[in-house]
Amino acid sequence: MNESTIVSDNAPRALPGGLVQAAVERLVMESSTVGQADPPEQIFIAPWGEVETLAGSFIVDQEAATATIEAFTAHGTDVPVDYEHQTLGGNYSSPSGQAPAAGWIRALSMITPSEAAARGGDIQPGLWARVEWTEEAAEKLRTRQYRYVSPVALVRRSDRRLIGLHSVALTNKPAIIGMRPLIASADGAARDGHQPMAFAAERLRGLLRVADSAEEGAVLLAAAERIELLESRERHQAASRCVAAAMSAGKLTAAQRDWAVSLAERNPAEFERWAAVAPVVVPLGRIVPVVSGDSSTSAHRAAESAARAEYRTNRGFLEKLCGEEAYVAQAVRAEAARGQP
Repeated sequence: MNESTIVSDNAPRALPGGLVQAAVERLVMESSTVGQADPPEQIFIAPWGEVETLAGSFIVDQEAATATIEAFTAHGTDVPVDYEHQTLGGNYSSPSGQAPAAGWIRALSMITPSEAAARGGDIQPGLWARVEWTEEAAEKLRTRQYRYVSPVALVRRSDRRLIGLHSVALTNKPAIIGMRPLIASADGAARDGHQPMAFAAERLRGLLRVADSAEEGAVLLAAAERIELLESRERHQAASRCVAAAMSAGKLTAAQRDWAVSLAERNPAEFERWAAVAPVVVPLGRIVPVVSGDSSTSAHRAAESAARAEYRTNRGFLEKLCGEEAYVAQAVRAEAARGQP
């Protein structure tokens, strides 16, 4: 959609279909995608409820949809689908002044929220149009020369309701404001599953900052790699938190941290079971009593004996972290560190 707003028509006009005279304005609505497979026969015009656009807001409800459909029927002619809003003229005119049709809207229909819910949520409620594309436009859509449609709405000033459809354009300048891209036809069936895939790939391109030229397979591969990376980071962070808690409780030494993190990443449940019953190997604030003889030697021997007994009692858990000798040596080093002034 072009960024400029259509100039409002302030003068009252007699609308088709016996509608009361009303002051109306024309708004270029936000665009919706038409995918990259065969051009859809049904295109989404406007969502149900209050619609926000760069040119202003309007309402689509039962009254608005009925009025728009009645105006279309009463007028008795198809609504054009053009290129880049050239039918509007003015700033939208082509250099030649011509406004060739890309297709023609042959019918309008509405889907209420209750009807959409009854279909299982596969279709968006709002105003839909059945389009007959020209061969040239169909080829442009298939080859992705054009990827979006942008309707021009006629809005009643008094209550901001949609009451007519001026035209619809094929464009490559969308300005989507809360409108879901077109992913299925109005009967709720996606064409061979391709349009939902195209919609998903389009969203992933933006999230992953993948080039527009990338094929859908490459986009999905990039998404899978990003998910794996994020999951790996989350596992590592969770494991690090568990190990930090175990170290704070005195159940792990600094030398055992890498082993503990590895175990917690591979098997978090096993690490939690170990942490629940593991003995304190780095006593916090505890003083080993001196027995007799050389106090340093006696304390070290006591620490070695206690560590060896603890290891053998809890071998099933501790051997996944380190060997017995390493465990005992670390306990002796910890004891020596406590004995230093």
